[in-house]
Amino acid sequence: SEMPLTDSSFVSSNELLQICDLAQIKFILESSLDVKLVPTLQNTIGFQIDEMLQHDIFQKLGVLFYELFTCDGSNPPNLKPESKVSSHDTTRDGVRAGNHEDEEQPGSEKGRRKYTEFDTSKAMKRLDLSGTMESLQQKSLPMSICWLVTDLLECGMRKEGMFLSLMDVFSELTQIMNEPEIFVYEENISHMALNFCGKNLYGRNDALSTLIQAALTTPLLSESDMSSVVLIGGDPGAGKSRLVDAIKEPICKRGWQFLSCKFDRLTQNQPLSTISSTFNDFFRSLAKMRSELEDGVLVDEDQNQFIESVTASVESHLSASGVVFLSKLIPGIKSLFPDIFRRVVIDEDDSEGDQTQRHDGVKKRAGGNNIARNNDIDVISDDESNCDEDDYDDDDFLVSRSTKNRLHYLFQKLTQAISSPEAPIMLFLDDLQWADKESLDLLTSLVIDVDPLSIEEDADQRCVCFVLAYRNSEDCENPDLVYCVSALEGSDAARTTHIQLEGMDIEGTNAMLANALKLPIRLTRPLSEVVHQKTLGNPLFVKVFLTMLCEENCLSYSLNERRWMWSIDDIRQKSMDKGLALVLSEKLLRMHCDVQEALTFVSCFGKRVQRDVLSMASRDAEELSQLMACLETAVEENILEEDNGYYSFPHDLIQQAAYERVPEEVAFSYHFNIGLRILKNSVFKGQTDPISLVSFVALDQILAAKSVTVSEPALRVPLAALFLRAGRYSLGVAAFPSALSYFERGLSFMGDDGWELNFELSLRLHESACHACYLTALPDRVPTYVDEVISHTENFMDQVKCHHMAMRTLASTGKIKKAIYKFFEVMKELGEEFPDKVDPSLIFSTLTSTKDDLSKYSTEDLLNSPKMTDKRKQWAIILMGSMSPYIFMVTPMLSPMISARIVFLSLRYGLTTESAFGLFMYSYGIGCLLQDIDEGHRWIRTSRLMLERFNATSQYPKLKCVQYAFLIYLKEPFQSITSVLLDCRQETMMVGDIEYAIFSSTW
Repeated sequence: SEMPLTDSSFVSSNELLQICDLAQIKFILESSLDVKLVPTLQNTIGFQIDEMLQHDIFQKLGVLFYELFTCDGSNPPNLKPESKVSSHDTTRDGVRAGNHEDEEQPGSEKGRRKYTEFDTSKAMKRLDLSGTMESLQQKSLPMSICWLVTDLLECGMRKEGMFLSLMDVFSELTQIMNEPEIFVYEENISHMALNFCGKNLYGRNDALSTLIQAALTTPLLSESDMSSVVLIGGDPGAGKSRLVDAIKEPICKRGWQFLSCKFDRLTQNQPLSTISSTFNDFFRSLAKMRSELEDGVLVDEDQNQFIESVTASVESHLSASGVVFLSKLIPGIKSLFPDIFRRVVIDEDDSEGDQTQRHDGVKKRAGGNNIARNNDIDVISDDESNCDEDDYDDDDFLVSRSTKNRLHYLFQKLTQAISSPEAPIMLFLDDLQWADKESLDLLTSLVIDVDPLSIEEDADQRCVCFVLAYRNSEDCENPDLVYCVSALEGSDAARTTHIQLEGMDIEGTNAMLANALKLPIRLTRPLSEVVHQKTLGNPLFVKVFLTMLCEENCLSYSLNERRWMWSIDDIRQKSMDKGLALVLSEKLLRMHCDVQEALTFVSCFGKRVQRDVLSMASRDAEELSQLMACLETAVEENILEEDNGYYSFPHDLIQQAAYERVPEEVAFSYHFNIGLRILKNSVFKGQTDPISLVSFVALDQILAAKSVTVSEPALRVPLAALFLRAGRYSLGVAAFPSALSYFERGLSFMGDDGWELNFELSLRLHESACHACYLTALPDRVPTYVDEVISHTENFMDQVKCHHMAMRTLASTGKIKKAIYKFFEVMKELGEEFPDKVDPSLIFSTLTSTKDDLSKYSTEDLLNSPKMTDKRKQWAIILMGSMSPYIFMVTPMLSPMISARIVFLSLRYGLTTESAFGLFMYSYGIGCLLQDIDEGHRWIRTSRLMLERFNATSQYPKLKCVQYAFLIYLKEPFQSITSVLLDCRQETMMVGDIEYAIFSSTW
């Protein structure tokens, strides 16, 4: 009664929200009804009230709310004056004070109304409530308020859904306050459609609290070099993604950065693209903000400072070559560091007339001053299908496992650079059960590979909370994921928190139904009990079950009642025993056949696909138009979602149902035709770069087609060449299993007559597959490719690369002596033999002879020597450099002979990248064995300049390590070089050289 009235005959939605303040409601209940609200043992609101007078209070509260919400002071219609109930009625301790209808209330002004003693049973007889609902609706009050007031007034009529306690009233008011978009702003939603919108979380308070607590402890853990890892498991549809989405907005308001990605069951596109896409989006958003700040579109000093701090931190944590290397996976980083890429210098090879540039052993075609680009390859056409030797450089074949080490370390430094206790990062990886091995390996490295050495005590620490969501059902078990989770749980570098999402409890199910049907929770309680029994509280199951009830008219909206109606008996007869997948399949089968075909077509791309990709996958404009029309129908039926040029399935179980609608062989045909059309409409026309995202989408479609192939040579060769180049790209980013898949798929197009069809291409594919098997740690498969190459080639130089992989495989599996024996056999074929026995005198004479040969050259003369062109000698030097660590382990006296031979061949036949390795190993020998330290220093400096000539900067840290650990310490106090060796360790880790990093830290 003390609320100010408005001139309008009804309250607006905003005024209603002000009126419905829970604190005011509590005050009204306590003051007007003379009851006391107290906390119960369950820490909820309880009501100390005489149950006998409960209906009396409900009706009085109904009249109170009627006056309050209509704002005109009127009573419900047809209420006789002598029985009028008002908020001014008072009781004390739940008992009427007596009959004082002829007395004025104490303190009242003259003329104030007097009220009679209220008797519930008599009042109900005199009160005609038939017009109450209509009266409230005429005043344009929301239906939620109409139901609340009417049902309070009718509390004595014993109808279904009646209020049972004041707790029900309080809960309903809370529901209205918490969901104003549903229960107040009715003009924004349709009552005739189920409401599954919004990001409401039902029955997950404990899980949400656990997740928040894990996030809040992240800055504290970072001080001890530990990471917080939250493992969220659950069945499909349990709400794992929704749980994490609920925390996104609150933590971002507290200065967090939220990065997320979702793995797909069918496609991964570019190797490591899923996990790197989240970093790419982060840097693109920073670049966009910087552009807006520079253009004056955005004025935010805090954002500007954040961008500057991130860029400065990345530059301090990563070398320029590290940033360039990461740009292959995170192209968005380029726009933030243009100066780094402008500084990249291209080595111009005058002898060949080509401009090439290499980064870490991966050759990139370039022109001008452009940096290493991803679009460096072209489709092999008929006139260039001979796969020229120069197009497949030996450096491509020398990609090693250090590439993977380097990638992992750079990502570790990147996360350290962009996170801080003031701006922590939450990295959310969803549907991890579909993750590939490369991504899981990278994730494991990010979490548990902590740098134990730090030059500065106050060095920046990584502040990242890893949230990993996955299904733990048997049909989704991923052995690599099991290993990853086990490693995280057993690591001292991570504190793991487990959240297992089961079905919602009955209250959570009821809250979800109430919001979906836009009804008070007391009215949906009987329905929720049945639905909960059928679905076990799984949120997705509940949604699908309600949709199915609507389609079968067991649940329908009544225009007369203006609410959803149902038959409990009919719903009890429904079953979900056949499983959600089958229910979804049956739903799809009820749609038009053209829509079904369109959904199956889209499902081949996974959970999400871009509209432009669908355009390239269509035969013509007419087919595309028909496809779009069918997809729009699916969007209207809530089978698909459309957002910002993308079509996506609301849940991957729906995508799975659409995909499994057809037999496996038919699905394979879909994949192959889709991939082929995309290539014909883009790459083969020269409109798209062969290793762009679009190209990988097409290649992955063909890869998913399993054994489906083509017989036309005009297609076989270009397709096989594309898979070769996609595999080589994958090797360059350390995605070794993906590379092997691409190489093997390329071989499938070559067929049994591949050697006759295109010898060079077939040879490159076999060599690359052999290399990938070695890098993927599949030693049993290496001999297969080696034997295949040997049986189809006569020239030994066509076999040398496979022999190299055979040696490395033997050595990596512990068969070092066999590897060395094979090394000497291959060296003999290349014209380089070594003595069976080596003694100190032979070593001394060899080093002395090499010293005399080098004395004839100045540093400038040596650096200006021509490049080596003799392939046999090139591979002899490559093999000596590759096998020298194993030779040192078994026969260390041969090591000086190896280094001297490399120097000799370089002086006689020209320089190569490995010449620098031989020169600085010779420097070690002459400094330690001949005690000529100054001479050793001279040639180490020369070898470094030689590396600069070949742009092989990844070898710098190794050279620096040898120089300081073996030579400088002989002249300088050891204390003076310790910091340099720690720098060496950091630099060798940057290039992935774990062996020399360990060596530097040990010294």
